[in-house]
Amino acid sequence: MFDFLHEILTNEAVQTALLAIIGAVLTFIANRATGAFQAATGIRIEEKHMRALHSAIMTGVEAAMIDGPEAGLEVIRHRAVRYAQQSVPDAIRALVPGDGVLDKLAERYVREAMARIGG
Repeated sequence: MFDFLHEILTNEAVQTALLAIIGAVLTFIANRATGAFQAATGIRIEEKHMRALHSAIMTGVEAAMIDGPEAGLEVIRHRAVRYAQQSVPDAIRALVPGDGVLDKLAERYVREAMARIGG
């Protein structure tokens, strides 16, 4: 039995085939691990940008509210979006928000701020 196994394992063609199979399996495992790592880090980076963008818009709304709600929804929203564009351009480039997304997000925070102060 061991002689048979020894003969098979010492055969050059069998060794070549085994190495090819082991190489393919290791390549598959490495590719899967790389994909999982890239997905996990990509999600974390996206979350970081989302937090930064939301924070910038909230800060922009708070700064724009210095004139009070009398400035109007449109003016405050515009100032908040401009603030976010200036303070977190990397986040905006990474997330690529579609048309009107920043305006809608800013409007949400403006309405929340106005509700808090009774405006």
